[in-house]
Amino acid sequence: MMPFFAQLDPKTIWNAPNGSSQLWMMIILALLAMVALTFGLMRAPTQLRRPIVAGVTFISGLFYVLYWLYPQPIARSVPDDKPRNFSEAVGFWIADAQPVVANISNIVAGFLIGLGIYSLLRIHLRKLFKQQKDWFFSLVLVVSLVSMTLFGYWDWVNRQGPAGGAIPYIPGPGWGFQQYARDLLFDGLLQQMDAAMFSIVAFYIMSAGYRAFRARSIEATILLITALVVLLSFMGVIQFAWDGMIKNQAHQNPDAFIQNFRLTEVYGWIRKTIQTPAILGIDFGVGIGLMAMGLRIWLSLERTGGTD
Repeated sequence: MMPFFAQLDPKTIWNAPNGSSQLWMMIILALLAMVALTFGLMRAPTQLRRPIVAGVTFISGLFYVLYWLYPQPIARSVPDDKPRNFSEAVGFWIADAQPVVANISNIVAGFLIGLGIYSLLRIHLRKLFKQQKDWFFSLVLVVSLVSMTLFGYWDWVNRQGPAGGAIPYIPGPGWGFQQYARDLLFDGLLQQMDAAMFSIVAFYIMSAGYRAFRARSIEATILLITALVVLLSFMGVIQFAWDGMIKNQAHQNPDAFIQNFRLTEVYGWIRKTIQTPAILGIDFGVGIGLMAMGLRIWLSLERTGGTD
């Protein structure tokens, strides 16, 4: 549907050219309308908030339920194909409306991110202005947030905006101050600090694994032996030496029974007969739980976080 709007002439609010003043005007008006709608919902009487949210949630979820369960048009190669009956007309409408609904979902997700940023700034700016405990960390967070947003948007406008040029994503010709600043903040600081943080987390995982693998019971002993076999199978020197010893004991006979005790064979058996079925069972259980939680949210049966 949106590509169809983009081809219409004359241009309207649905297909204004990229970077045009009309498009920016409509974006600003839509933003103001959504902010007014959000604050209006916040000011609505308490007894009306839940029915409004429940109704919007049900309608939104109903569309995707129909999208996945209702028969869709197959091999629809010609854009102006016509449905033959009401059932096909509904399927055509659902298929055409899906990109628009997906864009609406992205817009709502953007507003949720904006709400999170507003909440974050409100909490840390209050702590900063009142110089409460650890206010310096709040200052670092606010400065980092503003700097990353400013230089990230500046780099995007310069690289992909209406007046942007073909600037490479690696340092080189065409790079300006905004590209180097964004590269310093994102690649030079953020990614490096992420790597450092997860490298520290690895020691906590090792400590937890040591406590879990101590042979205090039969189950813990089986877990310890299994983990040890899997760990040794990934150590090339030990795996090569052990498998070589097994081959010598079998006198290089590939059909000998002792060949089943090679580390690669033992690990393959553990992975195929124990690990994979267990993971599939866990995934199936998680899927059932997600479906149940999704139904509860869709039908507004979930009461967590608020009361009637």
